[in-house]
Amino acid sequence: MWSAAPGGAEVRRIKPMAFWGNKEDGENPQPGQQPAPPAQGRLSGTLEDGYSEIVKAKGRAPGIDLAIKLSDLILEHAVSERASDVHIESQGANLRVRFRVDGILQDMLIAQKNADIPLTQRIRVLAGFDPEPPTSFRNEEGRFQKMLAGRAIQVRVSSFPTVNGEKLVLRVLDRQQLGLDLDQVGLDQDALTLIKKLIRNPYGIFFITGSTGSGKTTSLYAMLKNINTPMINIITLEDPVEYRLEGINQAQISAKTGFTWSEGLRTILRQDPDVIMVGEIRDFDTAEISLRAALTGHLLFTTIHTINSASIIERLFEMGVPPFLIGSSMLGAVSQRLVRKVCPKCSQNAAPPSEPVVNEFIKNMDPEEGKIVKELILKPGATYKVEKGCTECRNTGYLGRTGIFELMLMNEEIRKHILDHAPTDVIKRTAIRTGKMRTLLMDGILKARAGTTTLAEIIRVTATMV
Repeated sequence: MWSAAPGGAEVRRIKPMAFWGNKEDGENPQPGQQPAPPAQGRLSGTLEDGYSEIVKAKGRAPGIDLAIKLSDLILEHAVSERASDVHIESQGANLRVRFRVDGILQDMLIAQKNADIPLTQRIRVLAGFDPEPPTSFRNEEGRFQKMLAGRAIQVRVSSFPTVNGEKLVLRVLDRQQLGLDLDQVGLDQDALTLIKKLIRNPYGIFFITGSTGSGKTTSLYAMLKNINTPMINIITLEDPVEYRLEGINQAQISAKTGFTWSEGLRTILRQDPDVIMVGEIRDFDTAEISLRAALTGHLLFTTIHTINSASIIERLFEMGVPPFLIGSSMLGAVSQRLVRKVCPKCSQNAAPPSEPVVNEFIKNMDPEEGKIVKELILKPGATYKVEKGCTECRNTGYLGRTGIFELMLMNEEIRKHILDHAPTDVIKRTAIRTGKMRTLLMDGILKARAGTTTLAEIIRVTATMV
């Protein structure tokens, strides 16, 4: 759908994805059916409407006052729409504003620029930058806090020079949307029970991996909150500290002062910790210190960038960590992604895909994994949902997100593979065969069967891992 924006520009609304299968008969909306009401808490009017009103006020109010009003309006709409990021871009004569909602970028405003409304300068001042962009490239990052809807919203700002002008990205950190309850992140009951047991071990290291924006920090915080009591000393090392956690000692690394990951971790070990959270393992020093600490009476949580949980071991090998250190300290690992939840107002029932379609889908998988995936998809009686689109979900067919998780636990066979420096596919195959792993795709299929999301969304998110 296209709609006119101030200045004659057009705003594109993202269309829902096609379903990997067929809709059932009888699920089309009835003639005359009323559209769903706006989502609770959503602002009345659009960002385009608000921008038009601000432009009309030119000449009657100082430009800086209008810029303040516009920046506040953008942030209010971002919070109302549950946006994680706001992109403010110069495109020739136009200003473009996009929100990332449920992981997908959506155009919210494309309009003619108004030099009399210094929006970027206003945001630069809020972020602690000089009002005018630098004449030569310089990485600029800042943050500020804004009271919106009766609560404090943290905003991280990144500036980037382009040939069309400055591009600003605002990361919106809304604690109310964070969801730090481990019971609510999307784990099924079996996985939740296993993880709650694992994170109460007196020592060892537990890894979380996933792409940027997959909810790793949220999961780490939820785990720490779940085990936090006055009887244990929890210390974190982060870059940056995104949210303050009550009763937990949080520290932020600073390359400028020499407080690096490895130096920070060495310092933490002199602070009598019971539990340590290291925001990310990036190098050999941090990895070795972390794993050795996990062998000497400390429980560690950390993240690492890999494609899946089994790949963590290969990544540690690449860093130079000895196999015995990995095998003897590692408790387990979770790989996670965020998937969009199908809109409850407009979703429709759908039949499972046909067996030939499933056979084509799994043909390049490991035979054992493919067999399990096929059985999950075509389980007798399985039903699915397909997205449609309504005013409630802004015609995307999806509303909100939840996690899908790949939990890998350790056993003696997997530890032997680690000591033998076995490749990732061997470790993954053994973990699946011995019941120590359910892959992201498998967990996603179960969530699609439960009606939480769609098969199309699961395939979209896990496509690079199939």
